Amino acid sequence: MFRDRFAFLLLLLALLPAGAILAQAEPDPPLVDPFREWRDVEKNSLTKSRFAYVDGDQACLWPETGQRMLIPVARLSEEDREWIADHPLRILRGKVVFVADGDTIGVLDADNQQRRVRLEGIDAPESNQAFGNKSKRILSDACHGKEVLVVYTSEDQYGRILGQIYVDDRWLNHDQIESGMAWHYRHFSGDAHLAELQKQSQKAQKGIWSDPNPQQPWRFRLDERRRREAEEEKAKAAEMTAPTGFWLNSSSGVRHNAQCDHYGKTSRGRYCTAEEGKPCGICGG
Repeated sequence: MFRDRFAFLLLLLALLPAGAILAQAEPDPPLVDPFREWRDVEKNSLTKSRFAYVDGDQACLWPETGQRMLIPVARLSEEDREWIADHPLRILRGKVVFVADGDTIGVLDADNQQRRVRLEGIDAPESNQAFGNKSKRILSDACHGKEVLVVYTSEDQYGRILGQIYVDDRWLNHDQIESGMAWHYRHFSGDAHLAELQKQSQKAQKGIWSDPNPQQPWRFRLDERRRREAEEEKAKAAEMTAPTGFWLNSSSGVRHNAQCDHYGKTSRGRYCTAEEGKPCGICGG
């Protein structure tokens, strides 16, 4: 009985699309409110903000108003200082030397090394999507040629830094979503603030939301990959139906060349390459 159920489960999984299996294996992270109450050493309330970074002896906090706050770390409560210590962040400073698209930039650091940075939590339209070029232009206007501060904890599988980008008093990840130039990348981000920001942008029909049928960039990339794969398969099939100078008997696995009497004559077969199948004993394949 157990074996029968197991076999049925394997059959069911085999029939499911790969994307569906992946989606079940990797659910979206839960939404978390990044804003917390910050207090001073005397436990008086200072602000309700998200933690941005620590710069020297200053803690940078980001209230919902969008106005950056710098507070001396020594002024914060012991609990808040411990919280910061438990949430270490890395900082990269440098000049933006290129903007690849609406969510990826190149930063030249102090060691003259070029670092590729992906704006964490957002996904901008591809260049051949609606608003793709505009999203890139908006981001470029905001940071190209300027000094930026990148706050991050890790890199992605492609070696790109996944970071929050700050230019003076502007938080660019936030700005791209607010202006309708990017989606909240929900599958990889549980930032409840960015999720709510997208709802507001969508309601106001900004940028991508003015399109009656906006398509998520990740879905667009998947569709494009499937289209390319289908074209490659079609081209490969066309090659196999056009004369190649070799014929493969599908039943016996024997390869015949164009001089062979069996070339194109077996009841089951197809055109093939010189490497497929085993050579005919008469013509040498």
